[in-house]
Amino acid sequence: MNKHTKKFKAISSYVIIAIIVIAIIAIAGVLLLYHPSSTTPSTTTTTITTTSTTTSISTSTTTVTTTSTMTTSSVIPPPSSNTVIVYVAGAYKAIFNYLAMQFEKEYGIQVDVVPGGSFGLAAEIAHGTPVDDFVPVAYIQAVELEGPNNPGWAIAFISDQMSLVYSNYTTMNPYWGQLYGNYTMAMKTNETQYWYNFFQLLTTKFSLGISNPNSDPEGLYGYLILKMAGYLYANHSFDYFIHLANVSGVVHSAPTTADFVAPLKAGELDFVFSYKSYAISQHLEYLQLPPWLSFGYFPNETSWYSFFFYKISVNGQTLKIYGNPVYLYITIPKNAPNQQLAIKFLQFVVQNVNELSMFGVTPITHPVLFYENQSDVPQQVLSLLNEGVLKYGGNFTAV
Repeated sequence: MNKHTKKFKAISSYVIIAIIVIAIIAIAGVLLLYHPSSTTPSTTTTTITTTSTTTSISTSTTTVTTTSTMTTSSVIPPPSSNTVIVYVAGAYKAIFNYLAMQFEKEYGIQVDVVPGGSFGLAAEIAHGTPVDDFVPVAYIQAVELEGPNNPGWAIAFISDQMSLVYSNYTTMNPYWGQLYGNYTMAMKTNETQYWYNFFQLLTTKFSLGISNPNSDPEGLYGYLILKMAGYLYANHSFDYFIHLANVSGVVHSAPTTADFVAPLKAGELDFVFSYKSYAISQHLEYLQLPPWLSFGYFPNETSWYSFFFYKISVNGQTLKIYGNPVYLYITIPKNAPNQQLAIKFLQFVVQNVNELSMFGVTPITHPVLFYENQSDVPQQVLSLLNEGVLKYGGNFTAV
């Protein structure tokens, strides 16, 4: 073998090795392009992983939802139809939160408690808002204001009374000593001068929360109490203390008395006309009013209460509302989406009414059913009447 042959073979070997190396590099490059190694930047890996996870969750959720809908529709109602919607007078929100919790614990059925002014809530129902149970306070007009959705019956199950609610901040008012001194003597002696002094100070020296009487019966009661005080202690002048309060600019208004909780506790308001149970449930102080000013259930005072009236405007109607004792009613609007669940919750309420005394209300041991026509009342409710759980109170004019 000569020198040229050896040289040619050597060159050929280098060329072959070079080709093999290039081929290996090319193959490795292709593999790296489609299968990133651990040295690939973390942002690329994260992006791919995140996209993959999101797609997986989305697909899983869709599958579960579809399966659940198919399964539950033939066995139990879907979650949206397995909830009891309760519209309740705002001052009784705490009571119905408690009842809702007990009901859910016993039956596993959720209850949504929606507070508000009884007249305002009735107007919403009249306009078609779907509600299962309606719990208005005090005036049967709240039931009648449901309009086309008025079922024609209601059950009175607790009574309450009006009071003047306040917080510890109120006692820092420079006129507190005078006010409380006159209140104490008025309650003890019932002398006109002490009562006059009390209401005169109340309506000129203290900020006073009175909810809108067009939406909330508590505000209506507040103005009725001032009218009664004017008649009794200011020479039969019905509007005397209302006029003083307006001229002094002490009245603060809100859609419902529930809106006054925060300003009372913050010391931004001195007093609120509200129910005794409202003060107890909100852990606030209160001045109790005598029977003839409290609208409590005192049979000897009923005709006295009805001597006074106040005009309100609801849904374009002007209504003359006469005073009567504070009752809390429960009924089921005609357009209730879950009639059977609504009845179940109503039964639970009337059968557990005695537990509610812890909130400062007076349970009616045998709740009173009022109706215009017996045919309007659900059979399950009539069964409670026949079993003695309820008693019949007559038609609404008897309230």
